[in-house]
Amino acid sequence: MKRRTLGFFLILLFFLGLIGGGANAQEDDLLKHPRDMKFPPLSFHPPKADRTVLSNGIVVYFLENPELPLIRISALIRTGSIQDPPGKSGLARLTAGVMRNGGAEGRPFKEINETLEALAAQIEFSMEMESGSGYLFARKQDFPSVLPIFADLLMWPSFDPGQLDLAKKAEIEAIRRQNDNPEEIAYREFRRALYRGNARGRTPTVESIESIKREDLIVFHRKYFHPTTLFLGVSGDFKKEEMIPLLEKTFGSWNRSLVEIPAIDLPSPQGEKSIYLAPKDIPASTILLGHLSLPQSHPDYFPFKVLNFILGGGGFNSRLTQEVRSNRGLAYSVGSFYSGRVGYGVFGALCQTQAATTHQAISLLYEIIGGMKDKPPTPEEVEWAKSTLINQFIFSFSSSAAVVGQQMRLEYDGLSDDYLEKYRERVASVTVADLERAAREHLHPEKSVLVVVGREEGFEKPLSSFGTVTRIELKSSP
Repeated sequence: MKRRTLGFFLILLFFLGLIGGGANAQEDDLLKHPRDMKFPPLSFHPPKADRTVLSNGIVVYFLENPELPLIRISALIRTGSIQDPPGKSGLARLTAGVMRNGGAEGRPFKEINETLEALAAQIEFSMEMESGSGYLFARKQDFPSVLPIFADLLMWPSFDPGQLDLAKKAEIEAIRRQNDNPEEIAYREFRRALYRGNARGRTPTVESIESIKREDLIVFHRKYFHPTTLFLGVSGDFKKEEMIPLLEKTFGSWNRSLVEIPAIDLPSPQGEKSIYLAPKDIPASTILLGHLSLPQSHPDYFPFKVLNFILGGGGFNSRLTQEVRSNRGLAYSVGSFYSGRVGYGVFGALCQTQAATTHQAISLLYEIIGGMKDKPPTPEEVEWAKSTLINQFIFSFSSSAAVVGQQMRLEYDGLSDDYLEKYRERVASVTVADLERAAREHLHPEKSVLVVVGREEGFEKPLSSFGTVTRIELKSSP
């Protein structure tokens, strides 16, 4: 027994001596801060989808992927809730919802649901602020049966009155419950203030939903759903030379028509700070601060994207999280966001904190955002942000459907064909000087919208210490 113990001890000493020289180096690597760790750059070239235009004007992107016997079609429609007529807010969303559930000419909705369920296929439609969308998902062998259903719902929806009534009741119930979630309140009131006087700031009400009739859905569909307003992305296990004739046959009865989508004015930046309080008897406050910003086509788009990542979009290593959460312990969650859109963009910062630290948290948001001008990002912060954004970019191509979706969106938004190919190069070329300029010219906390949802009596200092406060009275759920 002693010999075994001694032998094991000698072997252990030999092993430790053998690797001792490398152990310190390994330990040093393990003790490094994530920001200081170096990795070789990832080599990646975005796949390219093929583009064609059907005889009636539908733009189609194709990307074959025979890995699984599945086919997906994504649709992008040039419309959106910004096209809701005055007094009819919610019409676009109802149109998309009842398109799916309300049947098509010659296809009762029950028959459609039974067919899709039997084939384990999916068809859905939805409506965003500035676009409509839909998708079909089916097994390869079932695709010829599912595609005509998808096409008929797109081209000839029947908008069953009973299904419309159910959809309206669901929307009204959601509106009545919309003040239950503080974060949803903050974002809703932020949009209203940010887009004041603009169609993007309108939100559905019980009255606007109740006023919508079946004829409104028919008129909306006829106005915005046409071959020349539709983009399709086909991905999965198929052959392009076989898919094109099938799409021509399926959508061939939908005639090309000249359509002019009404232009919606872009929102205007505000010239001064505005503060809104939505009193709600809860122990924590939700704070949302931001302003209009750069469109995606702006020359400073990439510098501002990197700047936002350093400020609060980059998670635990960002300045907002480091100071507000890690150093001060004031926030449950904190960060910033930036979205570049067509013609404009939106920048903002969100923070959730205890009522008793609301004033302190708001002060820090103003200070840290404004401080990006006086304390520009360090070379280390810039390198960390750029390398992370470049590596994250690869994951936006996680599937062939994601690839065709990206390329459809580029054309929809009017961006250049080489945008994706040059994305990493443009991020990598951002300099500290670019970020200093972006902060100086495009960060404006002094002209921002501030929305606070919380219990005013619990604040350590009155919100009015930041400026004139507009109160938003929230209706409680019945």
